[in-house]
Order: sequence, then C-alpha cells, then structure tokens
Amino acid sequence: MYDANDGSDGMGFGPLMLTEGERSLVERVRHELKNELKQGYKEKLVDIREEILRKRRAGKLPGDTASVLKAWWQAHSKWPYPTEDDKARLVQETGLQLKQINNWFINQRKRNWHSNPASSGEKTKKKRNVTGDGGAEQSW
Repeated sequence: MYDANDGSDGMGFGPLMLTEGERSLVERVRHELKNELKQGYKEKLVDIREEILRKRRAGKLPGDTASVLKAWWQAHSKWPYPTEDDKARLVQETGLQLKQINNWFINQRKRNWHSNPASSGEKTKKKRNVTGDGGAEQSW
C-alpha cells in the first residue's frame, strides 16, 4: 500500500514521485469526482423532497371533487356502495381514477358510515325492534 509519509509505493519500486502535470491531473480528477458525488447527492435529495411533497399533497382531494363525492354519499347514506355505473359517472364528473373513487368510498365508510345519523339511527331502530318487544322480528 502507498504511504504518503515515506513516499514508497509499498511494492518495492521506491518512492512514488509525481510530476507537476501528474499532480495537477490527479487533483483535477479528484475534484471532478468530488463534484459528481455532490451533484448525485443533491439530485437524490431533490427527488426525496419532491416525493415527500407529492405524498403530502396526495392526501387531499380538491374541494369541488370532494363535494361531488360527498353529495353522492349524502344521497345514498343508507347504502353508500356505488354501482359500477355510479362509479363511471363519478369518474367522469370528478376526473379522478376509478381506484381513487373506490378508495375514497372505502375510507369514507370506515370513517363516517356508523357515525352518520341517517344510517346509524336506522340500525338503532332495528335493534330496538328485535330486543325491545321480545318479538320474533329480526331486521338485521
């Protein structure tokens, strides 16, 4: 191995002496490699930053798009499962992808269906009919 302190190349060939031109070339190559490495890291950091910002934006739909979906939700609150035709119409109206429509309804049902007064009130009434009068009617 080369040890800069003794000037030897470690292979028995004696001191490794570079000419001024060779030293200049080595320094220039080292500088270029260092700059390429810095540029590579800089580009990667920009990519990571853009990905983070994209994911942060990805969580919210534009207000007009969300209002179209919410209007459908309110109109069908007792059974908020759109048909394939409903979904196709919502894709046309909102400009969203079918997968986005499906995910919005999945999330909306998880977050709000049981807290929705129209649907949860209906379930409560049915439970009262079954348990309240002791009759044989079972509505669920």
